[in-house]
Amino acid sequence: LMPPIMGAGAYMMLELIEPPVTYLQIIKAALIPALLYYTALLLIVHFQAKKIGASSGVTEQKETQPLNNFKGVLFFAAFTTLILFLVIGYTPFRAVSLSLILVLILSFFHKETRIGIRGVLSSLQNAAHGGISLIAAASCVGVILGVVTLTGIGAKLPGVILPLAQDNLILALILLMVSTIVLGMGLPSAVCYLLMATLVGPILSDLGIVPLAAHLFIFYFGMMSMVTPPVALAAYTAAAIAGSRIMPSVFAAFRFALIGFALPYAFVLRPELLLLSADGSAAEFIPIMINILITLTGIVALAAAITGFWFTKVVLWMRIVLLVTALVLVLTKSGGALIWLQVLGVLVFISAGLLNRRVRVAT
Repeated sequence: LMPPIMGAGAYMMLELIEPPVTYLQIIKAALIPALLYYTALLLIVHFQAKKIGASSGVTEQKETQPLNNFKGVLFFAAFTTLILFLVIGYTPFRAVSLSLILVLILSFFHKETRIGIRGVLSSLQNAAHGGISLIAAASCVGVILGVVTLTGIGAKLPGVILPLAQDNLILALILLMVSTIVLGMGLPSAVCYLLMATLVGPILSDLGIVPLAAHLFIFYFGMMSMVTPPVALAAYTAAAIAGSRIMPSVFAAFRFALIGFALPYAFVLRPELLLLSADGSAAEFIPIMINILITLTGIVALAAAITGFWFTKVVLWMRIVLLVTALVLVLTKSGGALIWLQVLGVLVFISAGLLNRRVRVAT
């Protein structure tokens, strides 16, 4: 999601978007939504930590365990060599293998990181245990791909979306979202984007939205399929690393990433978030700032509603108020009569924060 890299998706957009755009235009358009998405994740994690009273434990670690700089060097070497091998042109399998060999060699230079035969066998055993959930998920993916292929739904999709968009753009976008998520369950994000952009590419210009916004919409939901139950491969991997139960981890990932499901609608309805105007030209500074502030306020409200924390723990009715406020701020167009609805949403959000803060102080 984050420029300037954005994986292979940004390079595919150069070939698929009509009228053509430059790479600089793509990374400029993707910058603000990516920053908003990661800001939302930061807020949700922060609110959740405050809610459960979590602490970093950094002080305790410094007191009980001496700092080992070589571990940091080892980690940095593993990361940089992996990226280097990928940039050079090695396949992911070969790049990982070479980086792993280098880590094993470097680990012998310090007694605390040295790995013996027993350590290697233990690592292989842990890797096998961690891979079981991924294998099960991949098996389910095969069923989904078989259904999509054999029923011919991929070829019929454009003919369904376009008539629907002429009557209701939101319903057409929802159908496009569901289709992208289902296909993304069994494909890497870049491949999912390529497939969906190829299937619906000819009709994207007929939806009445900015072409770059439509392609980023597909790109985002190709990513969100990685944290969408029941086949959330990224959450399966995270559960294996954390040693946690799979399905609670999947639903936690889905809950934390909910802003990723709202942002694509936001920048389709308000292309100013992509630094673009409704006709695809460059937007002016003031509309851009207004839309960023409105969306950012909605993100804070959504984070508070998801976690149930806003200065202090939030009761159910206030969570509902914050959720509705967030949806109004994020999922409505700016300008015209709707601007008053957004102003009302901001006022409700501020009032809810002050009320909840007063409750905290009184407590």
